[in-house]
Amino acid sequence: MPAEVDSEQFEKLLAAAMRERDKGYLDGAAVRLKRALSLWEGDAFSDADAGDCVAAEADRLAELRLVALEEQTDVMLAMGAHAQVVSRLKPLIERYPLRETLYRHLMSALHQSGRPAEALAVYADLRAKLAEELGTEPTPDVQRLYRALLSPQAKHHGPTAVWPPFAVLASRRTPSQLPGDIADFVPCETTDVLAPALTASDRTATAVTAITGQGGAGKTATAVHLAHRLRPWFPDGQLYVDLGGSTGHPTDPAAALAQMLLALDHPMSALPEGIGAQAACFRDSLRGRRVLTVLDDAADEAQVRHLLPGNVESAVIITSRARLTSLPFTSRVEHADMSPHQALLLFRRVLGTSRVDRDLAAAREVARLCGCLPLALRIAAARLAARPHWSFGDLAHRLTHRSRPLDELTHGPLSVRSCFAPAYHRLAEDDRRLFRMLGRSGVRVLSAPPGTELPSLAVPDVAEALERLADTRLLKVVHPGTPGAVPRFWLPGLVSAYARERAEAEASEIERAAAQELRRLADREAAVPVLPAAIGRVRAGRQGAWGPVGREPR
Repeated sequence: MPAEVDSEQFEKLLAAAMRERDKGYLDGAAVRLKRALSLWEGDAFSDADAGDCVAAEADRLAELRLVALEEQTDVMLAMGAHAQVVSRLKPLIERYPLRETLYRHLMSALHQSGRPAEALAVYADLRAKLAEELGTEPTPDVQRLYRALLSPQAKHHGPTAVWPPFAVLASRRTPSQLPGDIADFVPCETTDVLAPALTASDRTATAVTAITGQGGAGKTATAVHLAHRLRPWFPDGQLYVDLGGSTGHPTDPAAALAQMLLALDHPMSALPEGIGAQAACFRDSLRGRRVLTVLDDAADEAQVRHLLPGNVESAVIITSRARLTSLPFTSRVEHADMSPHQALLLFRRVLGTSRVDRDLAAAREVARLCGCLPLALRIAAARLAARPHWSFGDLAHRLTHRSRPLDELTHGPLSVRSCFAPAYHRLAEDDRRLFRMLGRSGVRVLSAPPGTELPSLAVPDVAEALERLADTRLLKVVHPGTPGAVPRFWLPGLVSAYARERAEAEASEIERAAAQELRRLADREAAVPVLPAAIGRVRAGRQGAWGPVGREPR
């Protein structure tokens, strides 16, 4: 069980300790940090074969252990245990000679122990090491502490004064804005890719990562879960902004900046005019701080460009239905659907193993009819949980025989239509017309050489229109496998149901007649058969293996 694994217990205790520290409960934080560090006996995985995955996880845990040691000394300083901090930091500095937080703590501990000359000597030693090995100066926080120790006030008050780091940290608000972590399924491969990029100790720029994919693919749940797991790496705060990119009213970047600056305790009265100046103010507020920002549901690159930190210590997770290919990402992962096996695991988690296994064939059929789309699967499971007298067969029948199957995939505020409606409404009218005709005609797979026209639909280039529909994720591409071959586009079942609804509500008589023309085009292009295996490759070409919370990051 995950709860019995030392590394899992260690991370939970560390996160709990930091919550206690943020609330000012130093005793509770000290107890949890001591328990967390007591779980360590030697280096992580020292008795295991050093494969790449094992080595990466060992490095991650070793870095996290060092973070815990830094937090423990921070709390000890605040509680007045200055002499103990001095004795425990000196061997750590010998092992990690460029870890500036350790020097900062040692300087503070020496001064508070009545040894100011030694504190200044520690700073001189650090500055010489950084200049020789990296050609840099100490961080602004270390320099501020050095100047404070040189001030007449420091000499006057002597060792009784409470000096940084804790006094500095206590004066700076530590935001914790993440939504609640959802006990759901997340793609383990996504977190395996993003976690190292977000926590790498040798990075030279802000880690900017992204989770992209169609609506309902679980991007937000994964980003929030990963951000919770990485809280110990970002002790100076976690920011969260819902950018509303999939709604009709995306959040203005200036409003998002104001929200984050307010969370960082920046007075709104001092906010400069102009988004460029506000973005610079945001970057300055993060200087020297380890803050993780989640920018959820971004509309496009322009919306997030001014919302990115500029310091190497901070990191960003962006989620978006757009691919955001022009941003300088450290890492980007594309989400897709679950596999049928993973869909059954989700059903078992929500409804219990016995209910799923006694109706297994029908459960598989419900998963198929849901297209293995995570949101659709969750809604199906929620409806079955709310109506225990329904079987999977009952729901499968309703999804198959109702004229509006998407009505069956609506539960409370959740609706599968929300996965497709925003993309549809952002289309130009010509592209919306083609989408409606796909639904009206029943065509599910279509390709067209460049320049193909549909005169009755006023579509001058069908190939380009199909590409635009694929860009919005309303179509999927069946890769032809041959360089230069004309791609085929596939309309998944749930999207096809939505296209039929839009055609029934909006299509004109001319458009209804034109559906015949679209069918003829599809028949003509079907001279090159679309094998079921080709569509299977689209379904199987998913990014990441989905698994239950607790297995990642590995």
